[in-house]
Amino acid sequence: MHETNLQKIDLNLLIALNALLEEKHVSRAAERICLSQPAMSRALARLRDTFQDPLLVKGTRGMALTARAIDLYLPLQHILREITNIVTTPSVSPADMRGTIVIATRDYELATILPTVISKITTNAPHLKLSIISQAGDDLSLLEHHSVDFVLSGTDKTSSTLHRFTLYEESFVCLVANNHPVLKHGMKLEAYVEMKHCLVTITNFGPGYVDMLLAEQNLQRNVVVRVPHFLAASHIVSNSDLVVTLPRRLGELLAKDNKITLLQPPLEIPHFPIYLYWHTRNHNNPVHQWIRKVIREALG
Repeated sequence: MHETNLQKIDLNLLIALNALLEEKHVSRAAERICLSQPAMSRALARLRDTFQDPLLVKGTRGMALTARAIDLYLPLQHILREITNIVTTPSVSPADMRGTIVIATRDYELATILPTVISKITTNAPHLKLSIISQAGDDLSLLEHHSVDFVLSGTDKTSSTLHRFTLYEESFVCLVANNHPVLKHGMKLEAYVEMKHCLVTITNFGPGYVDMLLAEQNLQRNVVVRVPHFLAASHIVSNSDLVVTLPRRLGELLAKDNKITLLQPPLEIPHFPIYLYWHTRNHNNPVHQWIRKVIREALG
């Protein structure tokens, strides 16, 4: 009987089940194992039929696990670990890792994310070298062309050949010089639109994200300077009467400079995720797996 039941079960469903039990969310579980949301929904339906239990039900704070699902979790973890041990090659100690890892990103991620990551990598893997290069706009083709190992980016793209995980959700702040006149009166939306703005744009053409939000309210801000780098914008702002709107983590870092004041934007700007991307050819590479673990822990 057990043999017959096992033959009827698609063991790939165990991976889907593990993601569902840990994420407690169909879409996040789908993204985690690179399935579409409809495919994960179908997997959940098959799992419910297999275990004769709903497994995930609506709770007061999103989805909740049933008692059966809770009972399944630890045995499932054990089974997946055993399968992993069978099919994967032995891990490599960080102290023995060699070669060069290339990461493409912008100066924002370089300043806010990578310092801690680089410190951990150089300390624990002293023979591993790192090369950080600039990401060109939203282009992820460097991964496809084997030119880089990882891309750190707010670019939201999916591909059958790329993996990613979300590092965190980012919001926005404004930076002005400490002697800016707006600090005396407060920065309302009307004042914000009339102020002179510095816009960070990698492509150096077209409207920025904030400009598109303002256009929805039939408003237009006064952009007088465009620059390709966030750090350059902060120096410009600290020595002028301009304002720059940029990601909060970077703003908080730059505001440690006593020439700059951080302000809340006077309009609702949706948060955006920061992702780590890598190519599927390196998904099981022990060095890459360790670096992904370091990045997760550094931002945990």
